[in-house]
Amino acid sequence: MKTNSNITTSKWWVIALSLVICHLSYNPARAQQYVGSNGLIHVPTAEMDSAGVARIGAHFVEKHMIPDGMMLNPEKEKFNSLTNYLTITPFRWIQASYGYTLWRVHYGTNAKKSTGFYTKDRYFSVRLNVLYETKYLPSVVVGGNDVWGSRDNGQSGSNYYRNYYVAVSKHLDLGGHEVAGHLAYRRWKRDYNHKWNGVVGGLTYRPSFYRPLRLIGEFDGNEVNMGADCLLFKHFLLQVSLQDMKYVSGGLGIQLNLL
Repeated sequence: MKTNSNITTSKWWVIALSLVICHLSYNPARAQQYVGSNGLIHVPTAEMDSAGVARIGAHFVEKHMIPDGMMLNPEKEKFNSLTNYLTITPFRWIQASYGYTLWRVHYGTNAKKSTGFYTKDRYFSVRLNVLYETKYLPSVVVGGNDVWGSRDNGQSGSNYYRNYYVAVSKHLDLGGHEVAGHLAYRRWKRDYNHKWNGVVGGLTYRPSFYRPLRLIGEFDGNEVNMGADCLLFKHFLLQVSLQDMKYVSGGLGIQLNLL
């Protein structure tokens, strides 16, 4: 009963915080913030920023969202972590991101020593918009995370976040409310991430009376997640989420239009 109470409290915390932080000016915010790319929480979408938009930010990532390969100790522990990213959309059809995970481990991978952010994992992401959304057709994006890095020559153990995907998104206006459906097929490189392989997707909702707010529900291939994000004062993007409906993650980014 104690666990259920904690879960319920966390859900209300996500909803309440999202309402408190939102500003009434409207500007779409559609970031899959833990890696900086556009998307939901842990799922990519076919949404793209406008040309010239750049984002920089940091995200707290609960340990259940960290790839299982990132366990550098005999006890096979994972720890909560932080990610940082820089994303730019130079043209409407392409987006590029650079990010890294501040990797919390035991010093010297010795379980008897203290933990800290003694290393990091870097990754690049890219997305290409191959079909723009119209009245009848969805938008289509192909992309990947951690697309360039250490060569996989049998010795490198990196590419923890490497995955490739095709995503489609379609938005509907229902009396001023925006409802969108998102579907993607995603393939991860490393075996320990295969639980997130296959068809993934979710729904988003923007109420007509509170346009900066976006509510999110998704299935990431293994868990059902929920969350919300909001753009404060046209530049500050905040997202909070519940991984597997119980583990809290969240982050803050700064969004600028360089054109």
